[in-house]
Amino acid sequence: MVTVHHFRVWDAAKDEWVYPPLKSPESRIRDEARGEILPGTAEDVDASTLDEFGRYDPARLNKSP
Repeated sequence: MVTVHHFRVWDAAKDEWVYPPLKSPESRIRDEARGEILPGTAEDVDASTLDEFGRYDPARLNKSP
């Protein structure tokens, strides 16, 4: 299991906060995305549900094949 969060990142080109639709583990948000965790969005998921970049897409599990 891994805990993932929604987060925001600063987009300097747009001069505004951007809220990616995918969740990520704290380490990825901090080290790669350089973002801020949104409080209250933590979710424990199986590590196998993360994509190749370490992101979790909650909508992917609700899509039919």
